[in-house]
Formats: sequence, structure tokens, C-alpha cells
Amino acid sequence: MSDTTMDLRVTHPLDDEPEAKLYRPELGRMRMTRPVRVSLLLLRGYLVLMLLLLAARVAGGV
Repeated sequence: MSDTTMDLRVTHPLDDEPEAKLYRPELGRMRMTRPVRVSLLLLRGYLVLMLLLLAARVAGGV
């Protein structure tokens, strides 16, 4: 079989039609568990620390 017989097209996601999202109001909001909350807090702290280190390097020329 030749590859030229198939009509293959690539569509960029920004040019594609938006898909219908699943929304069910009866499900309500999703609750975060304690481990998820702790990991997000640690991630936030890490990002703040990295920004502070970057600011110190830029300001002080270290």
C-alpha cells in the first residue's frame, strides 16, 4: 500500500474546533485531600524560594 493514497492531515490545536466539555453540576466541587494540600503548599514554597534566589542573584550580582 502506498502512503500517497491516504489523506493524512495535521490540524494545529489552535485551529481545531473546541471540544465539548463535560460539566455536571450535581458533582459539585472536588475536595482536596490533606496530602495534596501539603504537596501544593510545598511546591508554592519551593517556587517562592527559587524566585527569592533569582532576585538575590540579579540584585546582588552574586
